Amino acid sequence: MNKIGVALSGGGIRGMAHLGVLQYLYEIGIQPTVISGTSAGSLAGVFLAAGFEPKEILKIGKAEKFFSRSSLKLKSAGLFSTIIFERILNKYIPHDSFEQLNIPVYVTATNLVNAELVVFNKGSIATAVKASCAVPLVFEPVHLENSFLCDGGLLNNFPTNLIKDKCDKIIGINVSNIPESTIVKWSYKTIIERIVKVSINYNVEDKKRLCDMYIEPPKMETYGTFDFSKIDEIYKAGYEYAREKNDELLRILN
Repeated sequence: MNKIGVALSGGGIRGMAHLGVLQYLYEIGIQPTVISGTSAGSLAGVFLAAGFEPKEILKIGKAEKFFSRSSLKLKSAGLFSTIIFERILNKYIPHDSFEQLNIPVYVTATNLVNAELVVFNKGSIATAVKASCAVPLVFEPVHLENSFLCDGGLLNNFPTNLIKDKCDKIIGINVSNIPESTIVKWSYKTIIERIVKVSINYNVEDKKRLCDMYIEPPKMETYGTFDFSKIDEIYKAGYEYAREKNDELLRILN
C-alpha cells in the first residue's frame, strides 16, 4: 500500500474545504503519512496530525470561529493580532510540539526581513501556524528572534515540494485558485486584494505537477477569506467533490 502525502494550500475560511476532502479520504481508508500546509492548510494539517478527525476539526473551527472577523483583535496600524491562532492551538494541542505529533507536518512562513521561505517541522506548533496564517495586510507579522514572519503563501502557497521525497504518492488540495477577474470598476480595496491573490498563487502551476492526484474543489473563488458564515457550505463542497473523485483516489491508495 502506498504511503500518501497530503499538501494543503492556504485560503482562509476556504480551508474548511480541506476538511471536507480529508473527511472523505478518511472514510475510504486514505490517511496521510506526511502533511505539508500553508496558512489555513497548516492549521488543518497540525490538527489532523495531532489525532483529530476532519469532522472534529470542523466542530472546533465553528466553536472557535476560525477566520471570523468577529474573533480578531485589532492592533495598531490597522492590523489584527495572530494571538487567536496561538490560543486555539494551545487549547487543543497543549504539548505545542511538532515532535509529539502523530504525523510529520511541514509548515511554511515567509520571512519579511530576508525575503526567504521558512519551513517549520520542529519546535512550537503555535508559533509556526500563527506565522503561516498571518495573511498580508490583515495580520501583523510574527516576531521571532531577528525575523518578522507572515503568510507562507507569499512564497509557497501549495507546498507539495516539501514532501515529494517523503511519500510514494501526493494528494494536493488547492482551495485558493485564482480565475480571471470579473471586476469592472476597480477600487483601492479590490486592487490590493487582487495583488495579494496574484502574488500568492503565481507558483501554483509548478507545484501542481508534483501531485499524483490534484484536487481543486469548484467555486472556491466565490468565498472570501473571512466568509465564516459559509463554513458548512465550504466543507460540504470539499466533501462532495472528493466523493466524485472516488475511483481516482482509490487508485492512488494502491
